[in-house]
Amino acid sequence: MNKLILSMTLFITVIISSPLYSKALSASPASIVELTIVSNGDRMSGLAYLAAGKAPHPTILLLHGYPGNEKNLDVAQAMRSKGWNVVFFHYRGAWGSEGEFSIVNAEQDVQNVLQYINDDSNAQRLRIDTEQVSIVGHSMGGHMAIAGLIDNPKVKCAVSYDGANMGANGYGIFADPNTSTMWKEYSDSLFMLNGWSGDKSIEEAKQHGHGLDLLPRLNKVNARPILFIAANTDVIPMGVHITPLVNALNTLKHNQVVLQIIEDDHSFSSSRHVLIESTANFLNANCTK
Repeated sequence: MNKLILSMTLFITVIISSPLYSKALSASPASIVELTIVSNGDRMSGLAYLAAGKAPHPTILLLHGYPGNEKNLDVAQAMRSKGWNVVFFHYRGAWGSEGEFSIVNAEQDVQNVLQYINDDSNAQRLRIDTEQVSIVGHSMGGHMAIAGLIDNPKVKCAVSYDGANMGANGYGIFADPNTSTMWKEYSDSLFMLNGWSGDKSIEEAKQHGHGLDLLPRLNKVNARPILFIAANTDVIPMGVHITPLVNALNTLKHNQVVLQIIEDDHSFSSSRHVLIESTANFLNANCTK
């Protein structure tokens, strides 16, 4: 029995002293920081995935979709390992963030987070290079990524993962009568979006659809690089939401638009490695100094 206890003690000692189980020795290791970001008086929850090293890092603002079941945090981890910071948050009214959710509010939230990122004290604390901030978004977040770039000249690049144009044809996801009932019923099921419902989603589309449409706003892209990664599914029909934007951007001078199709489901469930590598290759080639 004594020999067994001695053996176990030695084993535990070896495990605890192993580098695998030690704290990071670097003065500025990779880390995760909890964030509280205020948008129009409401607190939004967020995280900052900080890359290792003291120097300011290029930074991604990572945006989830509607409602945000797929958060793409594997992208955050992978990009951090490649030297990028990643800031992730939940829009007002989503997943416990204060306030009420809406598409219009979400566009405002993105701008308020960009303002937070570019604040000198926050940028210094989070080791953010404010000259190298890009946005990556999925589904509705793809819309928010492009709108965020359009509405903020400091944003370097945008990447849209199977992104919706939430104002397509002036009516967004309700533009197709064949799927409008499905979207209304789905919106009614989204209990994690505070103050939201199918009726509210339709009313917002009626009131703000034309203002949300990305097409007439593309002249403010100003030749900044945009990567569209499409899954080519019925969830986000390319002919309604993606191809019109790519075609319009291609008519603009000095455009830097790239379209990549990854045949998969809407969340790229079987192609995560390809999604991450495509994102990294595009951002590293086009969006750093």
